[in-house]
Amino acid sequence: MEPAVGGEAPLLRALQEVSDGIVVLDAEHWRVVHADAAGAAAHGLRPADVLGRPLTEVLPAAAGSEFLRLLERARAGDGRVEWTGPAPGTGLPVQVRARRLDGHVLCAYRDVSREQALQRERDQLTRSLHETVERTSRLLALSEALTATTTVTDVARVVVDTARSVFGAAHAALSVVDAERGVLRTPFLEELVHGGVQQWEDLPLDGPGPGTAALREQRPRFEDGDALREGYPELAARWEAADVSYLATVPLVAAGHGVGLVTLVWSGGHRLRPEHRTLLEASASYATQALQRALLLAERTEVARTLQRAMLTAELPQPDDLHLAARYLPARAGAQVGGDWYDALLLPGGATLLVIGDVAGHDVVAAAAMGQLRIALRALAVDRDETPARLLERLEAVVASLGGDPILASCLVGRVEQTAADRAAGRRVLRWAWAGHPPPLLVHADGRVDVLRAEADVLLGVPGAGESLGRRSDHRAEMPTGSTLLLYTDGLVERRDADLDTGVERLRTAAAALAEAPGGALGEALDRLLAEAAPTGGDDVAVLAVRFGAQG
Repeated sequence: MEPAVGGEAPLLRALQEVSDGIVVLDAEHWRVVHADAAGAAAHGLRPADVLGRPLTEVLPAAAGSEFLRLLERARAGDGRVEWTGPAPGTGLPVQVRARRLDGHVLCAYRDVSREQALQRERDQLTRSLHETVERTSRLLALSEALTATTTVTDVARVVVDTARSVFGAAHAALSVVDAERGVLRTPFLEELVHGGVQQWEDLPLDGPGPGTAALREQRPRFEDGDALREGYPELAARWEAADVSYLATVPLVAAGHGVGLVTLVWSGGHRLRPEHRTLLEASASYATQALQRALLLAERTEVARTLQRAMLTAELPQPDDLHLAARYLPARAGAQVGGDWYDALLLPGGATLLVIGDVAGHDVVAAAAMGQLRIALRALAVDRDETPARLLERLEAVVASLGGDPILASCLVGRVEQTAADRAAGRRVLRWAWAGHPPPLLVHADGRVDVLRAEADVLLGVPGAGESLGRRSDHRAEMPTGSTLLLYTDGLVERRDADLDTGVERLRTAAAALAEAPGGALGEALDRLLAEAAPTGGDDVAVLAVRFGAQG
């Protein structure tokens, strides 16, 4: 049925061409005067059900709805109004455009359910893309942070920070499989509760618990508090102490063997969404690589340290009139070893040989090279009686003959000598030669400190430096009774913000305190000197001190 007012029929036909359905209302009596099949179906009705009937009777569900307010605005002459929402009676998503024309309100319906479904699909794809980008960014950030780690503690710290910032865990830990002891070692970086560290610190690999079970099964486990209490009642006190409402245990597996475990603890009924589980498992693969690298580095470092300790802790000679003490201070980075060394030995002719040196580098290669130089120098020193300069020249020839990667090192060799005439006069002489090494310090009994400066020769290992004998020079200085000679490596005086001379002057001021220490307490005095003067990190430090006592 078409409206009776002339001129409206063409508009009605035009609306039918561009709309899915049409409904026309009498603006005065608010009755339905026209409805096609699609317009009536939007409300779950047929045209015959609505024609000639009041709108409020036909659509009681429209009372108080946005749909009805739309029609009232059109009826009031607000021009064309538009609304999208669920159609009263069916909930079908529709877009309704309405306007008043003379005494009628024309309503054009368009089914937007497919558009909304497509939009939801696009929104879901967009969310998925954003989540993928976010996960990728977080994994990239984790990878970058783990790349900078060198120790197990470093790796554990990154894992714990990630667990909190990304996954919202209340507590987290990285555990390490100690196959030799048969335990899962957990170096917690925080105290869960009083005594909690002791409860979680060492767990038998064959014992009960979700972590050891995850390692045996080589798959992650995600369990809530009820499942934990039911599955492991013997560990109930542990769950209560840590207030565990949800637990994730992800094994770190390399080449089919468990090397560690990541544990995350939540409180307050938290649950991990599937996408977060996937992200956690991906994160664990990065942690596995970092942990393997840290464990391998720790193993190699311990081997090098054992080698270095074996060479540096040899008992120093203590002639009747000399007191010797030495100290070695590793670089601040606990995983590093270096090429610094000291040595002293009594020569067959009665002189005392003093050595301090520094091979370039802070790794196993540097420590091994240091060992080669120390042993070679000892062998050369007892082979024949010669000056420090000749010793360095022959040592350089040995370095050149070793082949392989070049060894670059600084070194100072000194001989404490005394002729019969010197002894009668109470004099002792230091004859020394140096290869690019910092100058020795002489601390007098009254606290004055001299820097024994002389022209330094080039480093050991410089190409072409050892081609001719006689190139290196010896230097001499008298060592007064009661004085202390201090030899050291450059790690004690080098700073990034100052030149070497400034560092030597700083050490010169601090070294004056050595004069106050008795000869037997020279080692303790070196400890105090290192505590005061040593840099906060970056390089190894070796020191060798000799106190010249009174001769009988």
